[in-house]
Amino acid sequence: MNTDYTDSISRPRFLVTLTIYGVLFLFLVYSEYLNAMFNHKYDGMGLSLLEKIRFAFKPSVMVIYVIFTSLLFVLVARYLKPLFSYLKDGTNYDQARGAAIRMPWAIIIFQVSVWIVGTTAYYAVHNWVAESGIHYYFGITTKVATGLLSALYVTFIINLILKEAKESLHITDIRENENDIFSRIKDHLAVVAASFFIFVYGSYIAFYYAGRSQTVDLGNFLALTLPAGISILIVGIIPIFLSKREYMFQIRILHRELKNLSMSSASLSDNIFLINFDELGVMAVRVNEVIKRFRTLLENIQATVDKLAESSVTLSVASQESSTSSNQQAAAVAEVVSTMEDSDRLSTDIGTRMKNVEEKSIKARESVHEGVETVNQYTSTMESVRSANEETITFISSLNQDVKAIWEVITIINSIADQVKIIAFNAELEASAAGPAGKNFEIVATEIRRLADNTMASTAEIRNKIGIIEKGSNSLIDASRKSTELIEAGWELSSRTGQLFQEIMESSDETSAAAKSVTDTVNIQIHGFEQILITMKQIAEGANNFALSTTATSDTADDLKQLVTSLQKLAGNVSGK
Repeated sequence: MNTDYTDSISRPRFLVTLTIYGVLFLFLVYSEYLNAMFNHKYDGMGLSLLEKIRFAFKPSVMVIYVIFTSLLFVLVARYLKPLFSYLKDGTNYDQARGAAIRMPWAIIIFQVSVWIVGTTAYYAVHNWVAESGIHYYFGITTKVATGLLSALYVTFIINLILKEAKESLHITDIRENENDIFSRIKDHLAVVAASFFIFVYGSYIAFYYAGRSQTVDLGNFLALTLPAGISILIVGIIPIFLSKREYMFQIRILHRELKNLSMSSASLSDNIFLINFDELGVMAVRVNEVIKRFRTLLENIQATVDKLAESSVTLSVASQESSTSSNQQAAAVAEVVSTMEDSDRLSTDIGTRMKNVEEKSIKARESVHEGVETVNQYTSTMESVRSANEETITFISSLNQDVKAIWEVITIINSIADQVKIIAFNAELEASAAGPAGKNFEIVATEIRRLADNTMASTAEIRNKIGIIEKGSNSLIDASRKSTELIEAGWELSSRTGQLFQEIMESSDETSAAAKSVTDTVNIQIHGFEQILITMKQIAEGANNFALSTTATSDTADDLKQLVTSLQKLAGNVSGK
């Protein structure tokens, strides 16, 4: 409800009252004066134009005017009561909407009827002979034309007075019972009423001059007829402009709202308010429907943008977490690769050492065979046997030192295998925590731990073999020393020496076979380490690529978040929020 208009509600009431009484009074006086101006009876009395003015205010006519104008005022007030009631306290909204629809027809019908009844009553009171001498036919037609035109004047002026009041109703649609035929044909009614008014009074003036017995000179004719004709023409066409004035008010409202909609800061929360239920009103309703549909579409877009914003935030957080996890995994894989490279280098070193052991074991075997031959030739020279035996003791001592070196290498391998096993176990835990994304990495970590277990098992086997080698070396040293004593003792111990050399030969064969087996095992381990290293490098490359991918995803999520923010700002600007 328009509060400012409610505070000044007395103003439209006063203007409506002034319009009804004022317009009808002016039209009545104007009509009576025209009848007096072009009147044979008054001309015969020799009255001037000023003297004829008093005939426009005949008492009987004024009485009829007061009575019927008051009735019209009561009728109009009755129709407009719901509108003023709404403006006052906000009640009777539905009745207020239709108040201005039925009022014009009531005014037109009442006006035409009153002018017919009043004129007929006036002629009847005067025995069908008017004081002015005008025939009833011209009297009734001029009054009907005047009544119809004055009704349109009153209607149009009242509508213009109430245009702000109608706008305050905030009407945005047209209901089934709000078929405002008058607003749709008011232009035609204005043209018909104006044409009828001009034609009737033109005919009346023509009939007046046709019935004169005296010739009128051109100067007097123009002096009298031209102002009257101009006034009749002006009075007749003014309702047409008043009708257009009503259109212009609704057009200005349409133009204002459409202009606001075309602006970037427009708000779709506003609607176009109807003044009349005519073609422009229908157009305003259609525009309101478009605004409503666009508002609904914009609300759906806003809801979609909000969901997209929530998803982009979730994606951004998830991508950041994934990026952090992938970076950690890449670092862990890089650490494993570094450890595997160290293990590979150690394995290669072990292989080299084991190759040396194998070569020395082969040489020892050859020496033992030579020793056997020496025992067979023992009888030829004891000094050669002693010398060869001393060389054997020296060689075996050197072999014992190499065995001790192997013990150190095996200890290092065990330490590395333990570290690899711990790293593989930690990698399995990280892969399990990563979920499905770390499944492949978990498999690789499991294989690494299994390889570490195999390495430890192999080194244990090597330790056993080396123990046997060490034991054999120690036994060989002891036997060589005893042999030296036996050689010095004489031929009596030659048979014992032959047996001992046979044992040494068998032990040497076993040592050579064990050394070869260890060498083969170490070579297999070296090959396995190389394959694992290649696989770990591929895993490291994949982890780095995944980290780059998650970083790119995070950047994309940030870009999406900025795009969603821009969409929200745009939707807020259009919706006016």
